[in-house]
Amino acid sequence: MMAMATRRERGIALIQVLLMTGIIALLMLQMGLTARDQVARAQALSDRAALQLAAQSRESAMVYSLLTEPLAQAPGSENPYAAAWNFQGVPFTVDGITFSIQDESGRMRVPNLPGNEFEQLLLSQDVAPTRARKLNQELMAMQGVTAPLKELGTTPAAQDGGEAPTMPPGLYPLQDLGQLKLLPGMDPELYWRLRPLLTLYPTPGFNPTTAPPALLNAQMTTSQVKGVKDARDSGGLDSQALWKLTGIMADESTVLAPGPALTVRLEMDAGQARVLRTTTFIVRPYASEPLAVWQQVRGEDDGGRTE
Repeated sequence: MMAMATRRERGIALIQVLLMTGIIALLMLQMGLTARDQVARAQALSDRAALQLAAQSRESAMVYSLLTEPLAQAPGSENPYAAAWNFQGVPFTVDGITFSIQDESGRMRVPNLPGNEFEQLLLSQDVAPTRARKLNQELMAMQGVTAPLKELGTTPAAQDGGEAPTMPPGLYPLQDLGQLKLLPGMDPELYWRLRPLLTLYPTPGFNPTTAPPALLNAQMTTSQVKGVKDARDSGGLDSQALWKLTGIMADESTVLAPGPALTVRLEMDAGQARVLRTTTFIVRPYASEPLAVWQQVRGEDDGGRTE
């Protein structure tokens, strides 16, 4: 009997030892996983900090180039930025980093006076005439140019069972392009198509040499758009060529040189980190204040999406 009791005690002791060993092993595994996670997080923070610094450096190099190089396409330039850039918002790569530069005068300024420019743009985007007219009215009402929306008889209906959107009062131009989302007749798909075509910057004139093709379609015939695109792709779109192709004269309302407002977008990746910077610079090399920042966005943004 005593021998059986002794064997039982030894068996219990062995089980206890095995349980303790298992618990210690689990604790060690947990500690190892925690340490690995902390190392990964520290590495991610280090990568992001290094990437932010590199992005700032590259953006500064781009700005320096904008201040010191002619604002024109120059494929043979010794400056890698000037050799690769364009001002039409088309992405280009320098040292593995993706940039795009959009001349703000190549976009349509959101109208804040009665007119049909916005309506024509909507029609060129295949928006139905009735809806285009209504959106134009809503835009004017939002800015206090015309009667309030409810007096126009266009009070929006509730969507998806929620409350109907309301128009903010005010007698002022838009302060952010995102306000276009508040137009009752607007939807996300149309908003994101219009966003790259519009600007709030008070541009000195429209620049057909840097305008997106979709914006040219709103102002010219199909044959004129093709002629303008072919001419500017070959670097031959000057005032005389523009006149011959479209009958439009270069004057205070039609400019052919980029600037002064240029939106620079930069994308960089390193490991698991990613940096996206979108900044609108005012570039006037010979002014008392040669450089100013008009608008700046970090990360995935409302103005970052391009066609």
